[in-house]
Amino acid sequence: MINLYALTQREFAKDLIFQIDDEAVTLSIKGVLIARVDKDTHNFSFFELDGQQFVLSVQMKGFVIYIGIEADEEFDEEAYPELMRALMEHLLPSIGMLIAEAEREYRGKADLLLDDNMGRDMKEFFYGLLVRHKQGRSIYEQTEIA
Repeated sequence: MINLYALTQREFAKDLIFQIDDEAVTLSIKGVLIARVDKDTHNFSFFELDGQQFVLSVQMKGFVIYIGIEADEEFDEEAYPELMRALMEHLLPSIGMLIAEAEREYRGKADLLLDDNMGRDMKEFFYGLLVRHKQGRSIYEQTEIA
């Protein structure tokens, strides 16, 4: 488990600067959560918390990695596709290393590996995810009967 924390600190505790629509955008990685899932499929999701905070979720090899990211300023929805492409290109090697290490070492259901001064909304989101994964519940809330 110590190797996962060290790897997460080294690979994710940083600020990233991308050129999006001819404008420099600074993104700070504020949180990383790892969780086991019953699916071996590959998938990624995006959760917008507000105009400056979002969570990128990448699922592969029976794990899902949630990465909490905070932008230095609010940006247009139209920039999301380019931003997600740039983030995925940059972060996939680090995510792959983290998952490879987790396959060797990790035995838990879910753990918060990085909390770098997350804002209140992001912290609430991450701890909600953590509890749901530890209890084996779906991370998606159903508010009405289907």
